[in-house]
Amino acid sequence: MATFLSFFHLFALFLVFSPWANGQGSPKPDPSRSLRLCKVQKVTSSPGPTMDEIRFGLDRLLDGKLPKDGWRSTWTAWYQKDPAVTFDLGEIKRIGAIRVYFQAWAREDELKSVEIAVGLDGKTFFPFNEYGEIVTLQEKGTWVEMDLRAVRARYFKILPKFQGWGHQWGEVEFWEISK
Repeated sequence: MATFLSFFHLFALFLVFSPWANGQGSPKPDPSRSLRLCKVQKVTSSPGPTMDEIRFGLDRLLDGKLPKDGWRSTWTAWYQKDPAVTFDLGEIKRIGAIRVYFQAWAREDELKSVEIAVGLDGKTFFPFNEYGEIVTLQEKGTWVEMDLRAVRARYFKILPKFQGWGHQWGEVEFWEISK
């Protein structure tokens, strides 16, 4: 009987923690905030990805496919670099949240902070907010969500800061307020 209960408890723990252990799925729209996924027209970065940019370039950040946990999968990576990643939404939109799917590699707090700047013309950007204290498991993909409330802009610049290996990103989503 004790063996059965132990097995049962382990199985229950596996079911509870398996989504966490295998990374997270893409967040679903929040009906209470009336958010919908917004299409990005163009993405650029300076510097460009430093690890195998030809195969794992910036277009991978917008393809809707999450990379597998661990090395190397299809992560877009910047080794020992802090990029400025600029997203053009094509027109001015009211954005409620930005979500980045990333993987910490060398340390749990590898993504030290993320600064968001916004612009209307793609040339002049204004700092909006900085998000910090991002801690996760190493070698496990996870989403970080940055609440923007209701920022109106066409261009968004994401400026991450690393401590450790660098940056490994799998997907970036912009959630527009639809009401």
